[in-house]
Order: sequence, then structure tokens, then C-alpha cells
Amino acid sequence: MSKRHYEDGDPAPRPSKRGRQPNIISSLSDELLLHILSFLPIPSLIVCQRLSCRFKALAEDSEIWKRHYYHRWIRPRLANVRRTVISHPEVRYSPNVSTWLDHGHLADEGRTMNWKGQYRLRHNWSKGICRVSEVEFSHPYGRSALVAFCAGIIFTVDRDYWLRAQSTKIPAYHLSEISLAKPRTPLVALPTALTAMVGSRPNTIEVVVGFEDGHFGIYNLDMATSALDFHTTCSGSTSGSITAIASLYPYVLLASDHKALSLFKITNDSDARSRSLPKEPALLSCLKADSTLEPLSISIRSVGSDIISSIVYSFYHVGCGWSLGIQELHFSLSELQQKCSRLTTTVDSQYGVCPPLGQIYSRIDMPCTWGATNIKSMRPAEPAIHHQETPTSVSYSHPYLITSHTDNTLTVYLVVSTSAGLYVKGAQRLWGHTSSVSAVQVSDRGRAVSVSSRGDEVRVWELETLVSAFGKQRARRHGNSIRVSPENRQSDASELRSSSPTKANALLRTAGVPHHLPDISGCIGFDDQRVLLLRGKGLDVHMLECYDFT
Repeated sequence: MSKRHYEDGDPAPRPSKRGRQPNIISSLSDELLLHILSFLPIPSLIVCQRLSCRFKALAEDSEIWKRHYYHRWIRPRLANVRRTVISHPEVRYSPNVSTWLDHGHLADEGRTMNWKGQYRLRHNWSKGICRVSEVEFSHPYGRSALVAFCAGIIFTVDRDYWLRAQSTKIPAYHLSEISLAKPRTPLVALPTALTAMVGSRPNTIEVVVGFEDGHFGIYNLDMATSALDFHTTCSGSTSGSITAIASLYPYVLLASDHKALSLFKITNDSDARSRSLPKEPALLSCLKADSTLEPLSISIRSVGSDIISSIVYSFYHVGCGWSLGIQELHFSLSELQQKCSRLTTTVDSQYGVCPPLGQIYSRIDMPCTWGATNIKSMRPAEPAIHHQETPTSVSYSHPYLITSHTDNTLTVYLVVSTSAGLYVKGAQRLWGHTSSVSAVQVSDRGRAVSVSSRGDEVRVWELETLVSAFGKQRARRHGNSIRVSPENRQSDASELRSSSPTKANALLRTAGVPHHLPDISGCIGFDDQRVLLLRGKGLDVHMLECYDFT
């Protein structure tokens, strides 16, 4: 068959395919792209991570997120500080993390910091977004559960009196365990208190267990090998049951139900190598109280060449109701001798009065009892803060002191400890809870976590801006909190609000959310990444909840 001929001659040429336009952005070098991405806001930077593998690697550059972290969380704080000190409030970006206010712990040498992860962590804390994992464990019948939290490790004592170490990443998995009873010997005294602290060697944790007869035992956890071993034991200073323990290696502070406060020092490993048996901890000081009421809080901190042990206790004052007494014991590290003892109360701050330095109660000799101070100062007729009932919990981490109450509120104080004396600077009521607050805990960096007695409300408080506004009109404005909203429960709640009652019950069964959450027994502790809460599920069973903000 012959080819078809066109009447008009040669056919018209077909249009050529449209060539692809050159991508100017992709042709740029990585250095130029990083400079361009550094000017983008956070939402645009997240979108760029979805373009390609190259843009994902560039948009996740640690230096870009470090700059965003500085401008979002550090620069506003530094601007407020410098505005009160100098007339030029301009603050420029500084890549030196050690100069950032209260962020020296992120400047460890030899560690690569994931600044995108740090930004996401801080953002989740500010919004209350987290994931929740739960694990059940048993405890002795009729006694409170013993749980401690340190360096990402959870320590528990169960009903069989085994000390177990668990990781917060997999709470149901036991890293190590050891029996509190000696080999072939039954446990005579029951464990009553538990705490943990970072040891002297790297990757080691010292666990202190207090018993009903007043003695305590010390156990070592090697995180490299996950081995939990017995270290030493001590008979204690009194025969009363140990109710609270605070520790800062190598010091252990104990409080007993006989109203005795004892400070011990643990023998270093180098001192014990020359002996066949470990040496018992040395008793540095012991105090006896006349009348102190719970709740109380004990703590130890290191200041220069001194060790300061503190106790906060409750007492009733006729004028302003329930108040707090604070006593500090100062010890010299070089001589291991007590230098002074200082005592103050929150009475003046509840009246809105800050005592002058000349009226601060401070004495060099060692008082044999704890008691309230008697500072005569000009006070208003009525106190600004009046507590009719005793606080449900007390937490003190210098300089922040906070209490929880049954009237749905909290009270925060700022404790000032200088060479001149010890006093409480101010007080502020915090509102936000919709039911009675059962437990609260505060850290030395100004973050507090409070939980309601119903167990359905957990709040995070940032206290730094609040205490800086004491005595000003804007103090009340800073008393806001963030309610923790777990992702796995937040989605269920949104579906329940938009569904019928029949569908809501079905969602509750499929999601595994109980109709009535058990009451919160207490706040075990928290760090920069997670919060641990203890929830009572039965007479001899507790449920440990881990709120992960990563």
C-alpha cells in the first residue's frame, strides 16, 4: 500500500515537547539553601522537610533549630532580665549555650545535641501534649507504694519485698532486681521509704531503702551492665520508722515518725577497698522535734563548699491558719562540721510583709527543736492568704516552695537564703484546678506539676515569671497553667463529645479507657522529658503512669 499523499504538500510539523524549566532553587549549594531556610518560620520549615530527601536533611539542620530555640524560649527571658538592669534591652543571638539563662545543663562537652528534638520537647511542655504508658505493680497490703525515679530509671518495691529497676522506655520490662531480705533470712522490718540518686561513678545510681525499725540499706545499680547489687546497711539514729528520705551523693537525709531528722554520709568506694566489709555511713547530725505536723518535705543541696539540708513542715498559726516552717542546717564539706542553723516561716509572707534583713531570725548555735519564729513586724489586720485546712502536700526545691490544698488552689513561695539570713520573699495563690489538689512537685528550674484528687486533671506550672512578679499587679496574670492532654486520650475525648451515648460507651470499651479513673496517689517525680504519677487501682495494686513529652 502506497503512502498517503497530502494535497497541500508536506504535513505540518508536530509541536515539540515542552522542555522542563530549570529548578533554580535545587541548583543552589547546600550552604546557600541553609542560609535561606534559616529565615523561614517553623510551619514553612516543616513543609520543606516533605519536598525531598535533600530538603529533609537541610531543614532538620541542628543549627537552624538551635537558632529557633533561642528566639522562642531564651531571648524573651534575657530581654526581661536586661530591661530591668540596663537601659538597652536589645538581645542578640548567641550560639554559646552556656550563656543562656538556666540552660547550662545543655552545654555538656562531647555530646551532640538534637536541637529539633529539644524544640519539640519544649513545645510539647508548653502545650501539655504527651503520650501515656501504664504498668501495674503490686505493693504490700495496707502500706503505701514505694516508687522512686532517677536518671530515667524507675525503682519499685513490690509485695514480695523485691527491689526492681525498670526503664521508662519499657516500664513493663525489669532491668534488674534484688531481694531486700538477706540470703536465707526472712525480712524482719518492712520497707517504708525509698529514694534514688546519681552515684559518684559514671552510669551508677545509688538506691536508699528505709525500713520500719529505723535502719536503711543502700544498693547500687550499674546502668551499663544492668546489675543491681547490695552496698551497705546502717542501723540509723532512732528506732522509729523512716517516713521520708532525701539524698545527694554522698549524703542521705532521713526523717522518722519519732520526729527525728538525721544526716548521714556514705563512705566512698576508695575508702572501702582497704576493708573486707563496707563501712557504715557516718552520722553527721541528728535533730529532735517537739511538735511538727505532716505534710513535710526534706531536701539536700550543695552550695559552694557547703552542704545545706532543709526541712519544711506544717504548723497552725492563730492569725493566718496553716503555715509552713523552714529550717536549714549548713555543713562544711572540708571539716564535716555544722556551721549554722537558720529558721523562718511563711507567716509574714501570708500577711504580705517581707521582713527586713535586720529582723531575719538566724542563729549560729544548734537548736534542739524545730519551731516557728517569732518575728515582730508591722502586719495588716487580716492576712492576704489564709488556709483553714492543712496542705495536702508540700514540695520544696530551692528557691521554690509550693503547697497544694483542698480548695482547688496552690500557694507558691520564694525562699531567699543568703549569707545574711533566711526568709520568704513573697506568696501567691494559684488557681486553675477544678477539684481538690492532692499532690504537687516542683523542680529547682521553676517547673511544677500538680494533680487533682480525682485523677483526671494534671497541670504544669512555669513559676519563674510568676515569682519575678511578686508584689506587682501583673503577678496574678502570670499564674496560668497548662493542662496535660495526652494524645491517645485527647482523640478519644473529641470523638466522645461528638457521638451519641451508646456510641460513647462502645468507644470507651474499645479504647480501653475506664468509666472512672482511679484516684491519684501521688507524683513520683519528673524530669525534662516525662512525668511519673502513681494511681491507686486497688487495695494492693497500683498503676504507674508515665507521661512522655518527647
